[in-house]
Amino acid sequence: MVSVLAMSNVASAVSATIDEVKLDGDTLSPSSNNAVLDVDRDQELEVRVRFTATANQDNVQVEAAIRGYDHGDLIEDITDAFDVKTGNSYIKKLTLPLRERMDQGKYLLRVRIEDRAGATVTQTYTLDVDTERHNLQVYDVVLSPGETVNAGRALLAAVRVRNRGEKDEKNVKVTVSIPELGVSASDFIDEIEKSEDDDDETTSEELYLRIPDDAETGDYTLVTELQYDLGDEYETQEQVIRVVGSEKAMEEKKEKTILTVAADAQSLQAGGAEVAYPITLTNAGSTSKVYTVTADGASWATMRVSPGNVVVVGAGESKAVTVYVAAAKNAPAGEQSFTVTIMSDDKVLKQLALKANVSAESAASKLKRGLEVGLVVLVVLLVIVGLIIGFNKLKGGEEGGDEETYY
Repeated sequence: MVSVLAMSNVASAVSATIDEVKLDGDTLSPSSNNAVLDVDRDQELEVRVRFTATANQDNVQVEAAIRGYDHGDLIEDITDAFDVKTGNSYIKKLTLPLRERMDQGKYLLRVRIEDRAGATVTQTYTLDVDTERHNLQVYDVVLSPGETVNAGRALLAAVRVRNRGEKDEKNVKVTVSIPELGVSASDFIDEIEKSEDDDDETTSEELYLRIPDDAETGDYTLVTELQYDLGDEYETQEQVIRVVGSEKAMEEKKEKTILTVAADAQSLQAGGAEVAYPITLTNAGSTSKVYTVTADGASWATMRVSPGNVVVVGAGESKAVTVYVAAAKNAPAGEQSFTVTIMSDDKVLKQLALKANVSAESAASKLKRGLEVGLVVLVVLLVIVGLIIGFNKLKGGEEGGDEETYY
């Protein structure tokens, strides 16, 4: 937070008069104390300066700065050069980043209006920079063997945690994870002292993450999370690591085929209707594949594959084939078996052992078949008798015709 305590030191100048300065929307008065402004560190302050020119001048600039910050990234902002005319008022906006590494304490905010010749107007404001009560940060994550790891190997992570808050933090849970791979590990830090104490930084134990053997080559997100203040506060940091997949795992994944059999056993009747065995082929590879499906090993039945023995399945797609089986009339009753072979690229991928429960032909079926045969024989006999009668009538008709002609 920022506490604005007092204003002082308006330097004499002939170029301009500062009429108003606002800090994050709150007006600062150069002649009285100001209300406390709460602003978190590691945020930006907006400084709005309104002034009136008391002379025509070229190349004027407005600057705001906080000094005494012992790091290279200065806390300051300055406008581009512009020209002013006597009596005109101007408003300029500047941005000051309050660095998260700032020490707590008092600083001067300096607002200056100056030109090339050196005429300067300056106003200063005393700021009391504070910090949040609870504020842990992931300062660093040390990885072994580094940011690149092979599939099937271990990745070790040691997390450096810094306390930038006003309070000591106890029982801090540190978790590292790779969500895309489903791996994570956790550790607890007993205590981290408050900001600017001697022990305001500490490092977790090495956290062990095992990269899966079948992890693909690519970039993955390593997430580091801190949970503290009895679980009320969280801090998360993400970084990218590189996983190099094994050639064997990649090859297995590339060629993977998934077979699904709807039913591996069916009931059918000797000499009866055929039954179906649906099989689904799923190509989990990255290229199209041609599969050959054959059914054999059964002298007791006839078999066919629909829509055909050869099936083309695109990458990531699935297609279904159906093996139809019809038991012969003389098929032995009981459990029978046969084999369906799935091949691709002249290699046998899988041999499916399927079963059929065959029941003997029933008496009703035999009677039905006997009646059907008898009916056919009867029809043939009737046709023959009809032909004989027809021929006899035709012959008799021809003889009667001759007699009439003769007469």
